[in-house]
Amino acid sequence: MSRRALLLGATGLVGGHCLQKLLECDDYEEVRVLTRRAVGLDHPKLVERVIDPADIEQHRDFFAVDDVFCALGTTLKQAGSKEAFRRIDLDLVVRIGGLARDAGVQRFLLVSAVNANAHSPFFYARIKGQLERELKALKLPLLALFQPSLLLGERETPRPVEAFGIRFSKIVDPITRWTDAHWLPVSGERVAEALLGMALMGPDTGTYRVRFRDFVVYAGKYRDKYLRSAS
Repeated sequence: MSRRALLLGATGLVGGHCLQKLLECDDYEEVRVLTRRAVGLDHPKLVERVIDPADIEQHRDFFAVDDVFCALGTTLKQAGSKEAFRRIDLDLVVRIGGLARDAGVQRFLLVSAVNANAHSPFFYARIKGQLERELKALKLPLLALFQPSLLLGERETPRPVEAFGIRFSKIVDPITRWTDAHWLPVSGERVAEALLGMALMGPDTGTYRVRFRDFVVYAGKYRDKYLRSAS
């Protein structure tokens, strides 16, 4: 049975890969995107709406889908202040979660962070932890909290810490690729594959923390089913 998906954060690293894979996947008949700026793609399955995130509630009709993929996120530098960061990475995403619940969305998959902890002394980790706590309270049918460490891949705005992660991963990957170490860097594309893999071949209910080893498993399921059948 074909599904409809809604993607938020489609212009980011993980979101960009996720958009491409959703459009290529036959299990999705329609891919909706809410975005601040156009994604620059033309595809028969793509339904795009450029919005002001402050007015997200005016677009509740867009949430009549099966699966929501939320890859929204910024940095303190890009946001400009802790208050602005909180509005984007916490308040906005919680509002999105509420709209998804009210619309009857079955699966809500969020890109969070490996160090998410509502009680952390570090601001970024604390906000991510508070976000996860708020989303859990919404009692969504399926909530998948993807917790990558450093993300590898090409960004429009480079992040120095992630650039270091790329160099580091080239050294440690040959000896740690089968480990359960959650701190290992992971490519944005693999996270996107894991998002689709879990949405399509994972559980339908429950709350799950999804980390490095799970990325390998669900991305592998996605590749086995969709990439091999297309070749």
